Parts: sequence; C-alpha cells; structure tokens
Amino acid sequence: MKIYFFRIGLLTCLLTLNFSCISDLNTEEPIVEMTGDSNTTEEEIMDDPKTPNSDLDVISYLETDGIISVEFETVEGDLEWERGDTINDFEGTGYLRWNKEDNFNTPGVGTLVYKLNITIPGTYQFFWRSRISEGDSQSEGNDSWLRFSDATDFFGRRDGSTVYPKGLGKTPVPEGSSTDGWFKIYMNRVGEWFWRSNTSDNDPHNIFVKFDEPGIYTMEVSGRSKFHALDRFVLFIEGKTLTEAQNAERSTIVRP
Repeated sequence: MKIYFFRIGLLTCLLTLNFSCISDLNTEEPIVEMTGDSNTTEEEIMDDPKTPNSDLDVISYLETDGIISVEFETVEGDLEWERGDTINDFEGTGYLRWNKEDNFNTPGVGTLVYKLNITIPGTYQFFWRSRISEGDSQSEGNDSWLRFSDATDFFGRRDGSTVYPKGLGKTPVPEGSSTDGWFKIYMNRVGEWFWRSNTSDNDPHNIFVKFDEPGIYTMEVSGRSKFHALDRFVLFIEGKTLTEAQNAERSTIVRP
C-alpha cells in the first residue's frame, strides 16, 4: 500500500512542477489442464483490502503465485481418520486413511477441514494424491467426499461438459453419488499413490473451484470408502500446470 501511494505522490509532484497541480467404474483418461492468464496484477493483490486476514482460530494454508500445496496429515486436532506412515512412497511425514465404515450416500462423516488463504482470485484446478490402501479392486477403497461450500463455484469439467454437485439447484449433475454440495472424488489406480481426482461415474470430469475474491475459503473432505488413503492435495490457477503445482513448495501454514 505504501509503495502504491509513493508512486502516486511522486507522479503528482512531477506534474505539479511542469503544469500545476491536477487533482477480474470410473474410467481414467489423460489429465487435461487449464491454460490461460490471470487478470489480477501483483499491485492489485497487495492493495486489495480483502486480502486474507488472521482472524481465524485455526491454521490456514497460504496460496502463493496461484498454487496451494498441502500435506493432508498437517491438519490438526483429533481425527476420525487414521494417521499412518507405513505405506511406502508417501510424501511429507505421513498420510490419512479412512479406516471406518463406508459412507456411500452420507457425506459429512469424519469431516476434515482445511482453510485456504486465496490471494489471487480465479478458477483453480484441484487434484489429490491418493491410494487404494488395501485389496486389488479398482472400484473399492478408491474415493472420498469433497466440498467447497463457500467458493464462488465448484464443478466438474470434461471437454464441453460441466457438472455440479447435487443439492445446489444447478444442472447438470454427475452420474453416481453426490448430495448437499459434495462430490464423490475417485481414482482407479491399484498398488501406488496416484494423482487423480475425478467425479461422475464412468464419465470422468476433472475438478475445478472458482474464487471471485481474495479471502479465506473452506475445503472439506469426509470419509466415503474404507481404506482410501490421502497423501497430498494441490490447487493451481489457470495458466499453471499440475507439474508446477507438484513441484511447488508446500504452502505456508498460517497460525492464529
């Protein structure tokens, strides 16, 4: 803010010297990433009074240069999810695994909450790195629930098709389970941690979230299929790629 006003003041003074004073089964397919440029400039981000604040009583994760990268296990507090570190090739210090009953039609059980500090508004693509932690079936232990209840928009996209979570009054909606603003997010890779996040059964749509204003937004994850394990998630704004998000530093954790 100080830099901005200094520039204005200097320009005004120069004008005064010369002229006088002038007073924006779930088939896997190749990942499609967004391309494009954000319309928000660094100066607009610095000066915007809606830039995330520290009024929260829980930790939040700071978006930097249009990327959020978070290890699931960094969430704090008592969890219904199992914290683990015995399955090979996880990133960070561990992972979370849903080790309770299936909740195929009831989201909101064992909800994990992640507060995201968004400084650059825009449309972000979402991916998580997850694993079927037991068994060799592609369609069991392969999904969890996801919701962004206070984002401007939350949707799945495939080519020219867009789907919205059921329960919000928007259409069309995905094939398969969805309710009250929650998407079922699945993958089908067995025997490894894998970056895949799709919704709509047998018609895989990638996941997107739109934030129209800088601010602190809530991401919720809840248990759906027993033995689904979550390692890390990323969001990246249009113009960025999944590879850039995967290689980015983990998001700064802001404490209250």
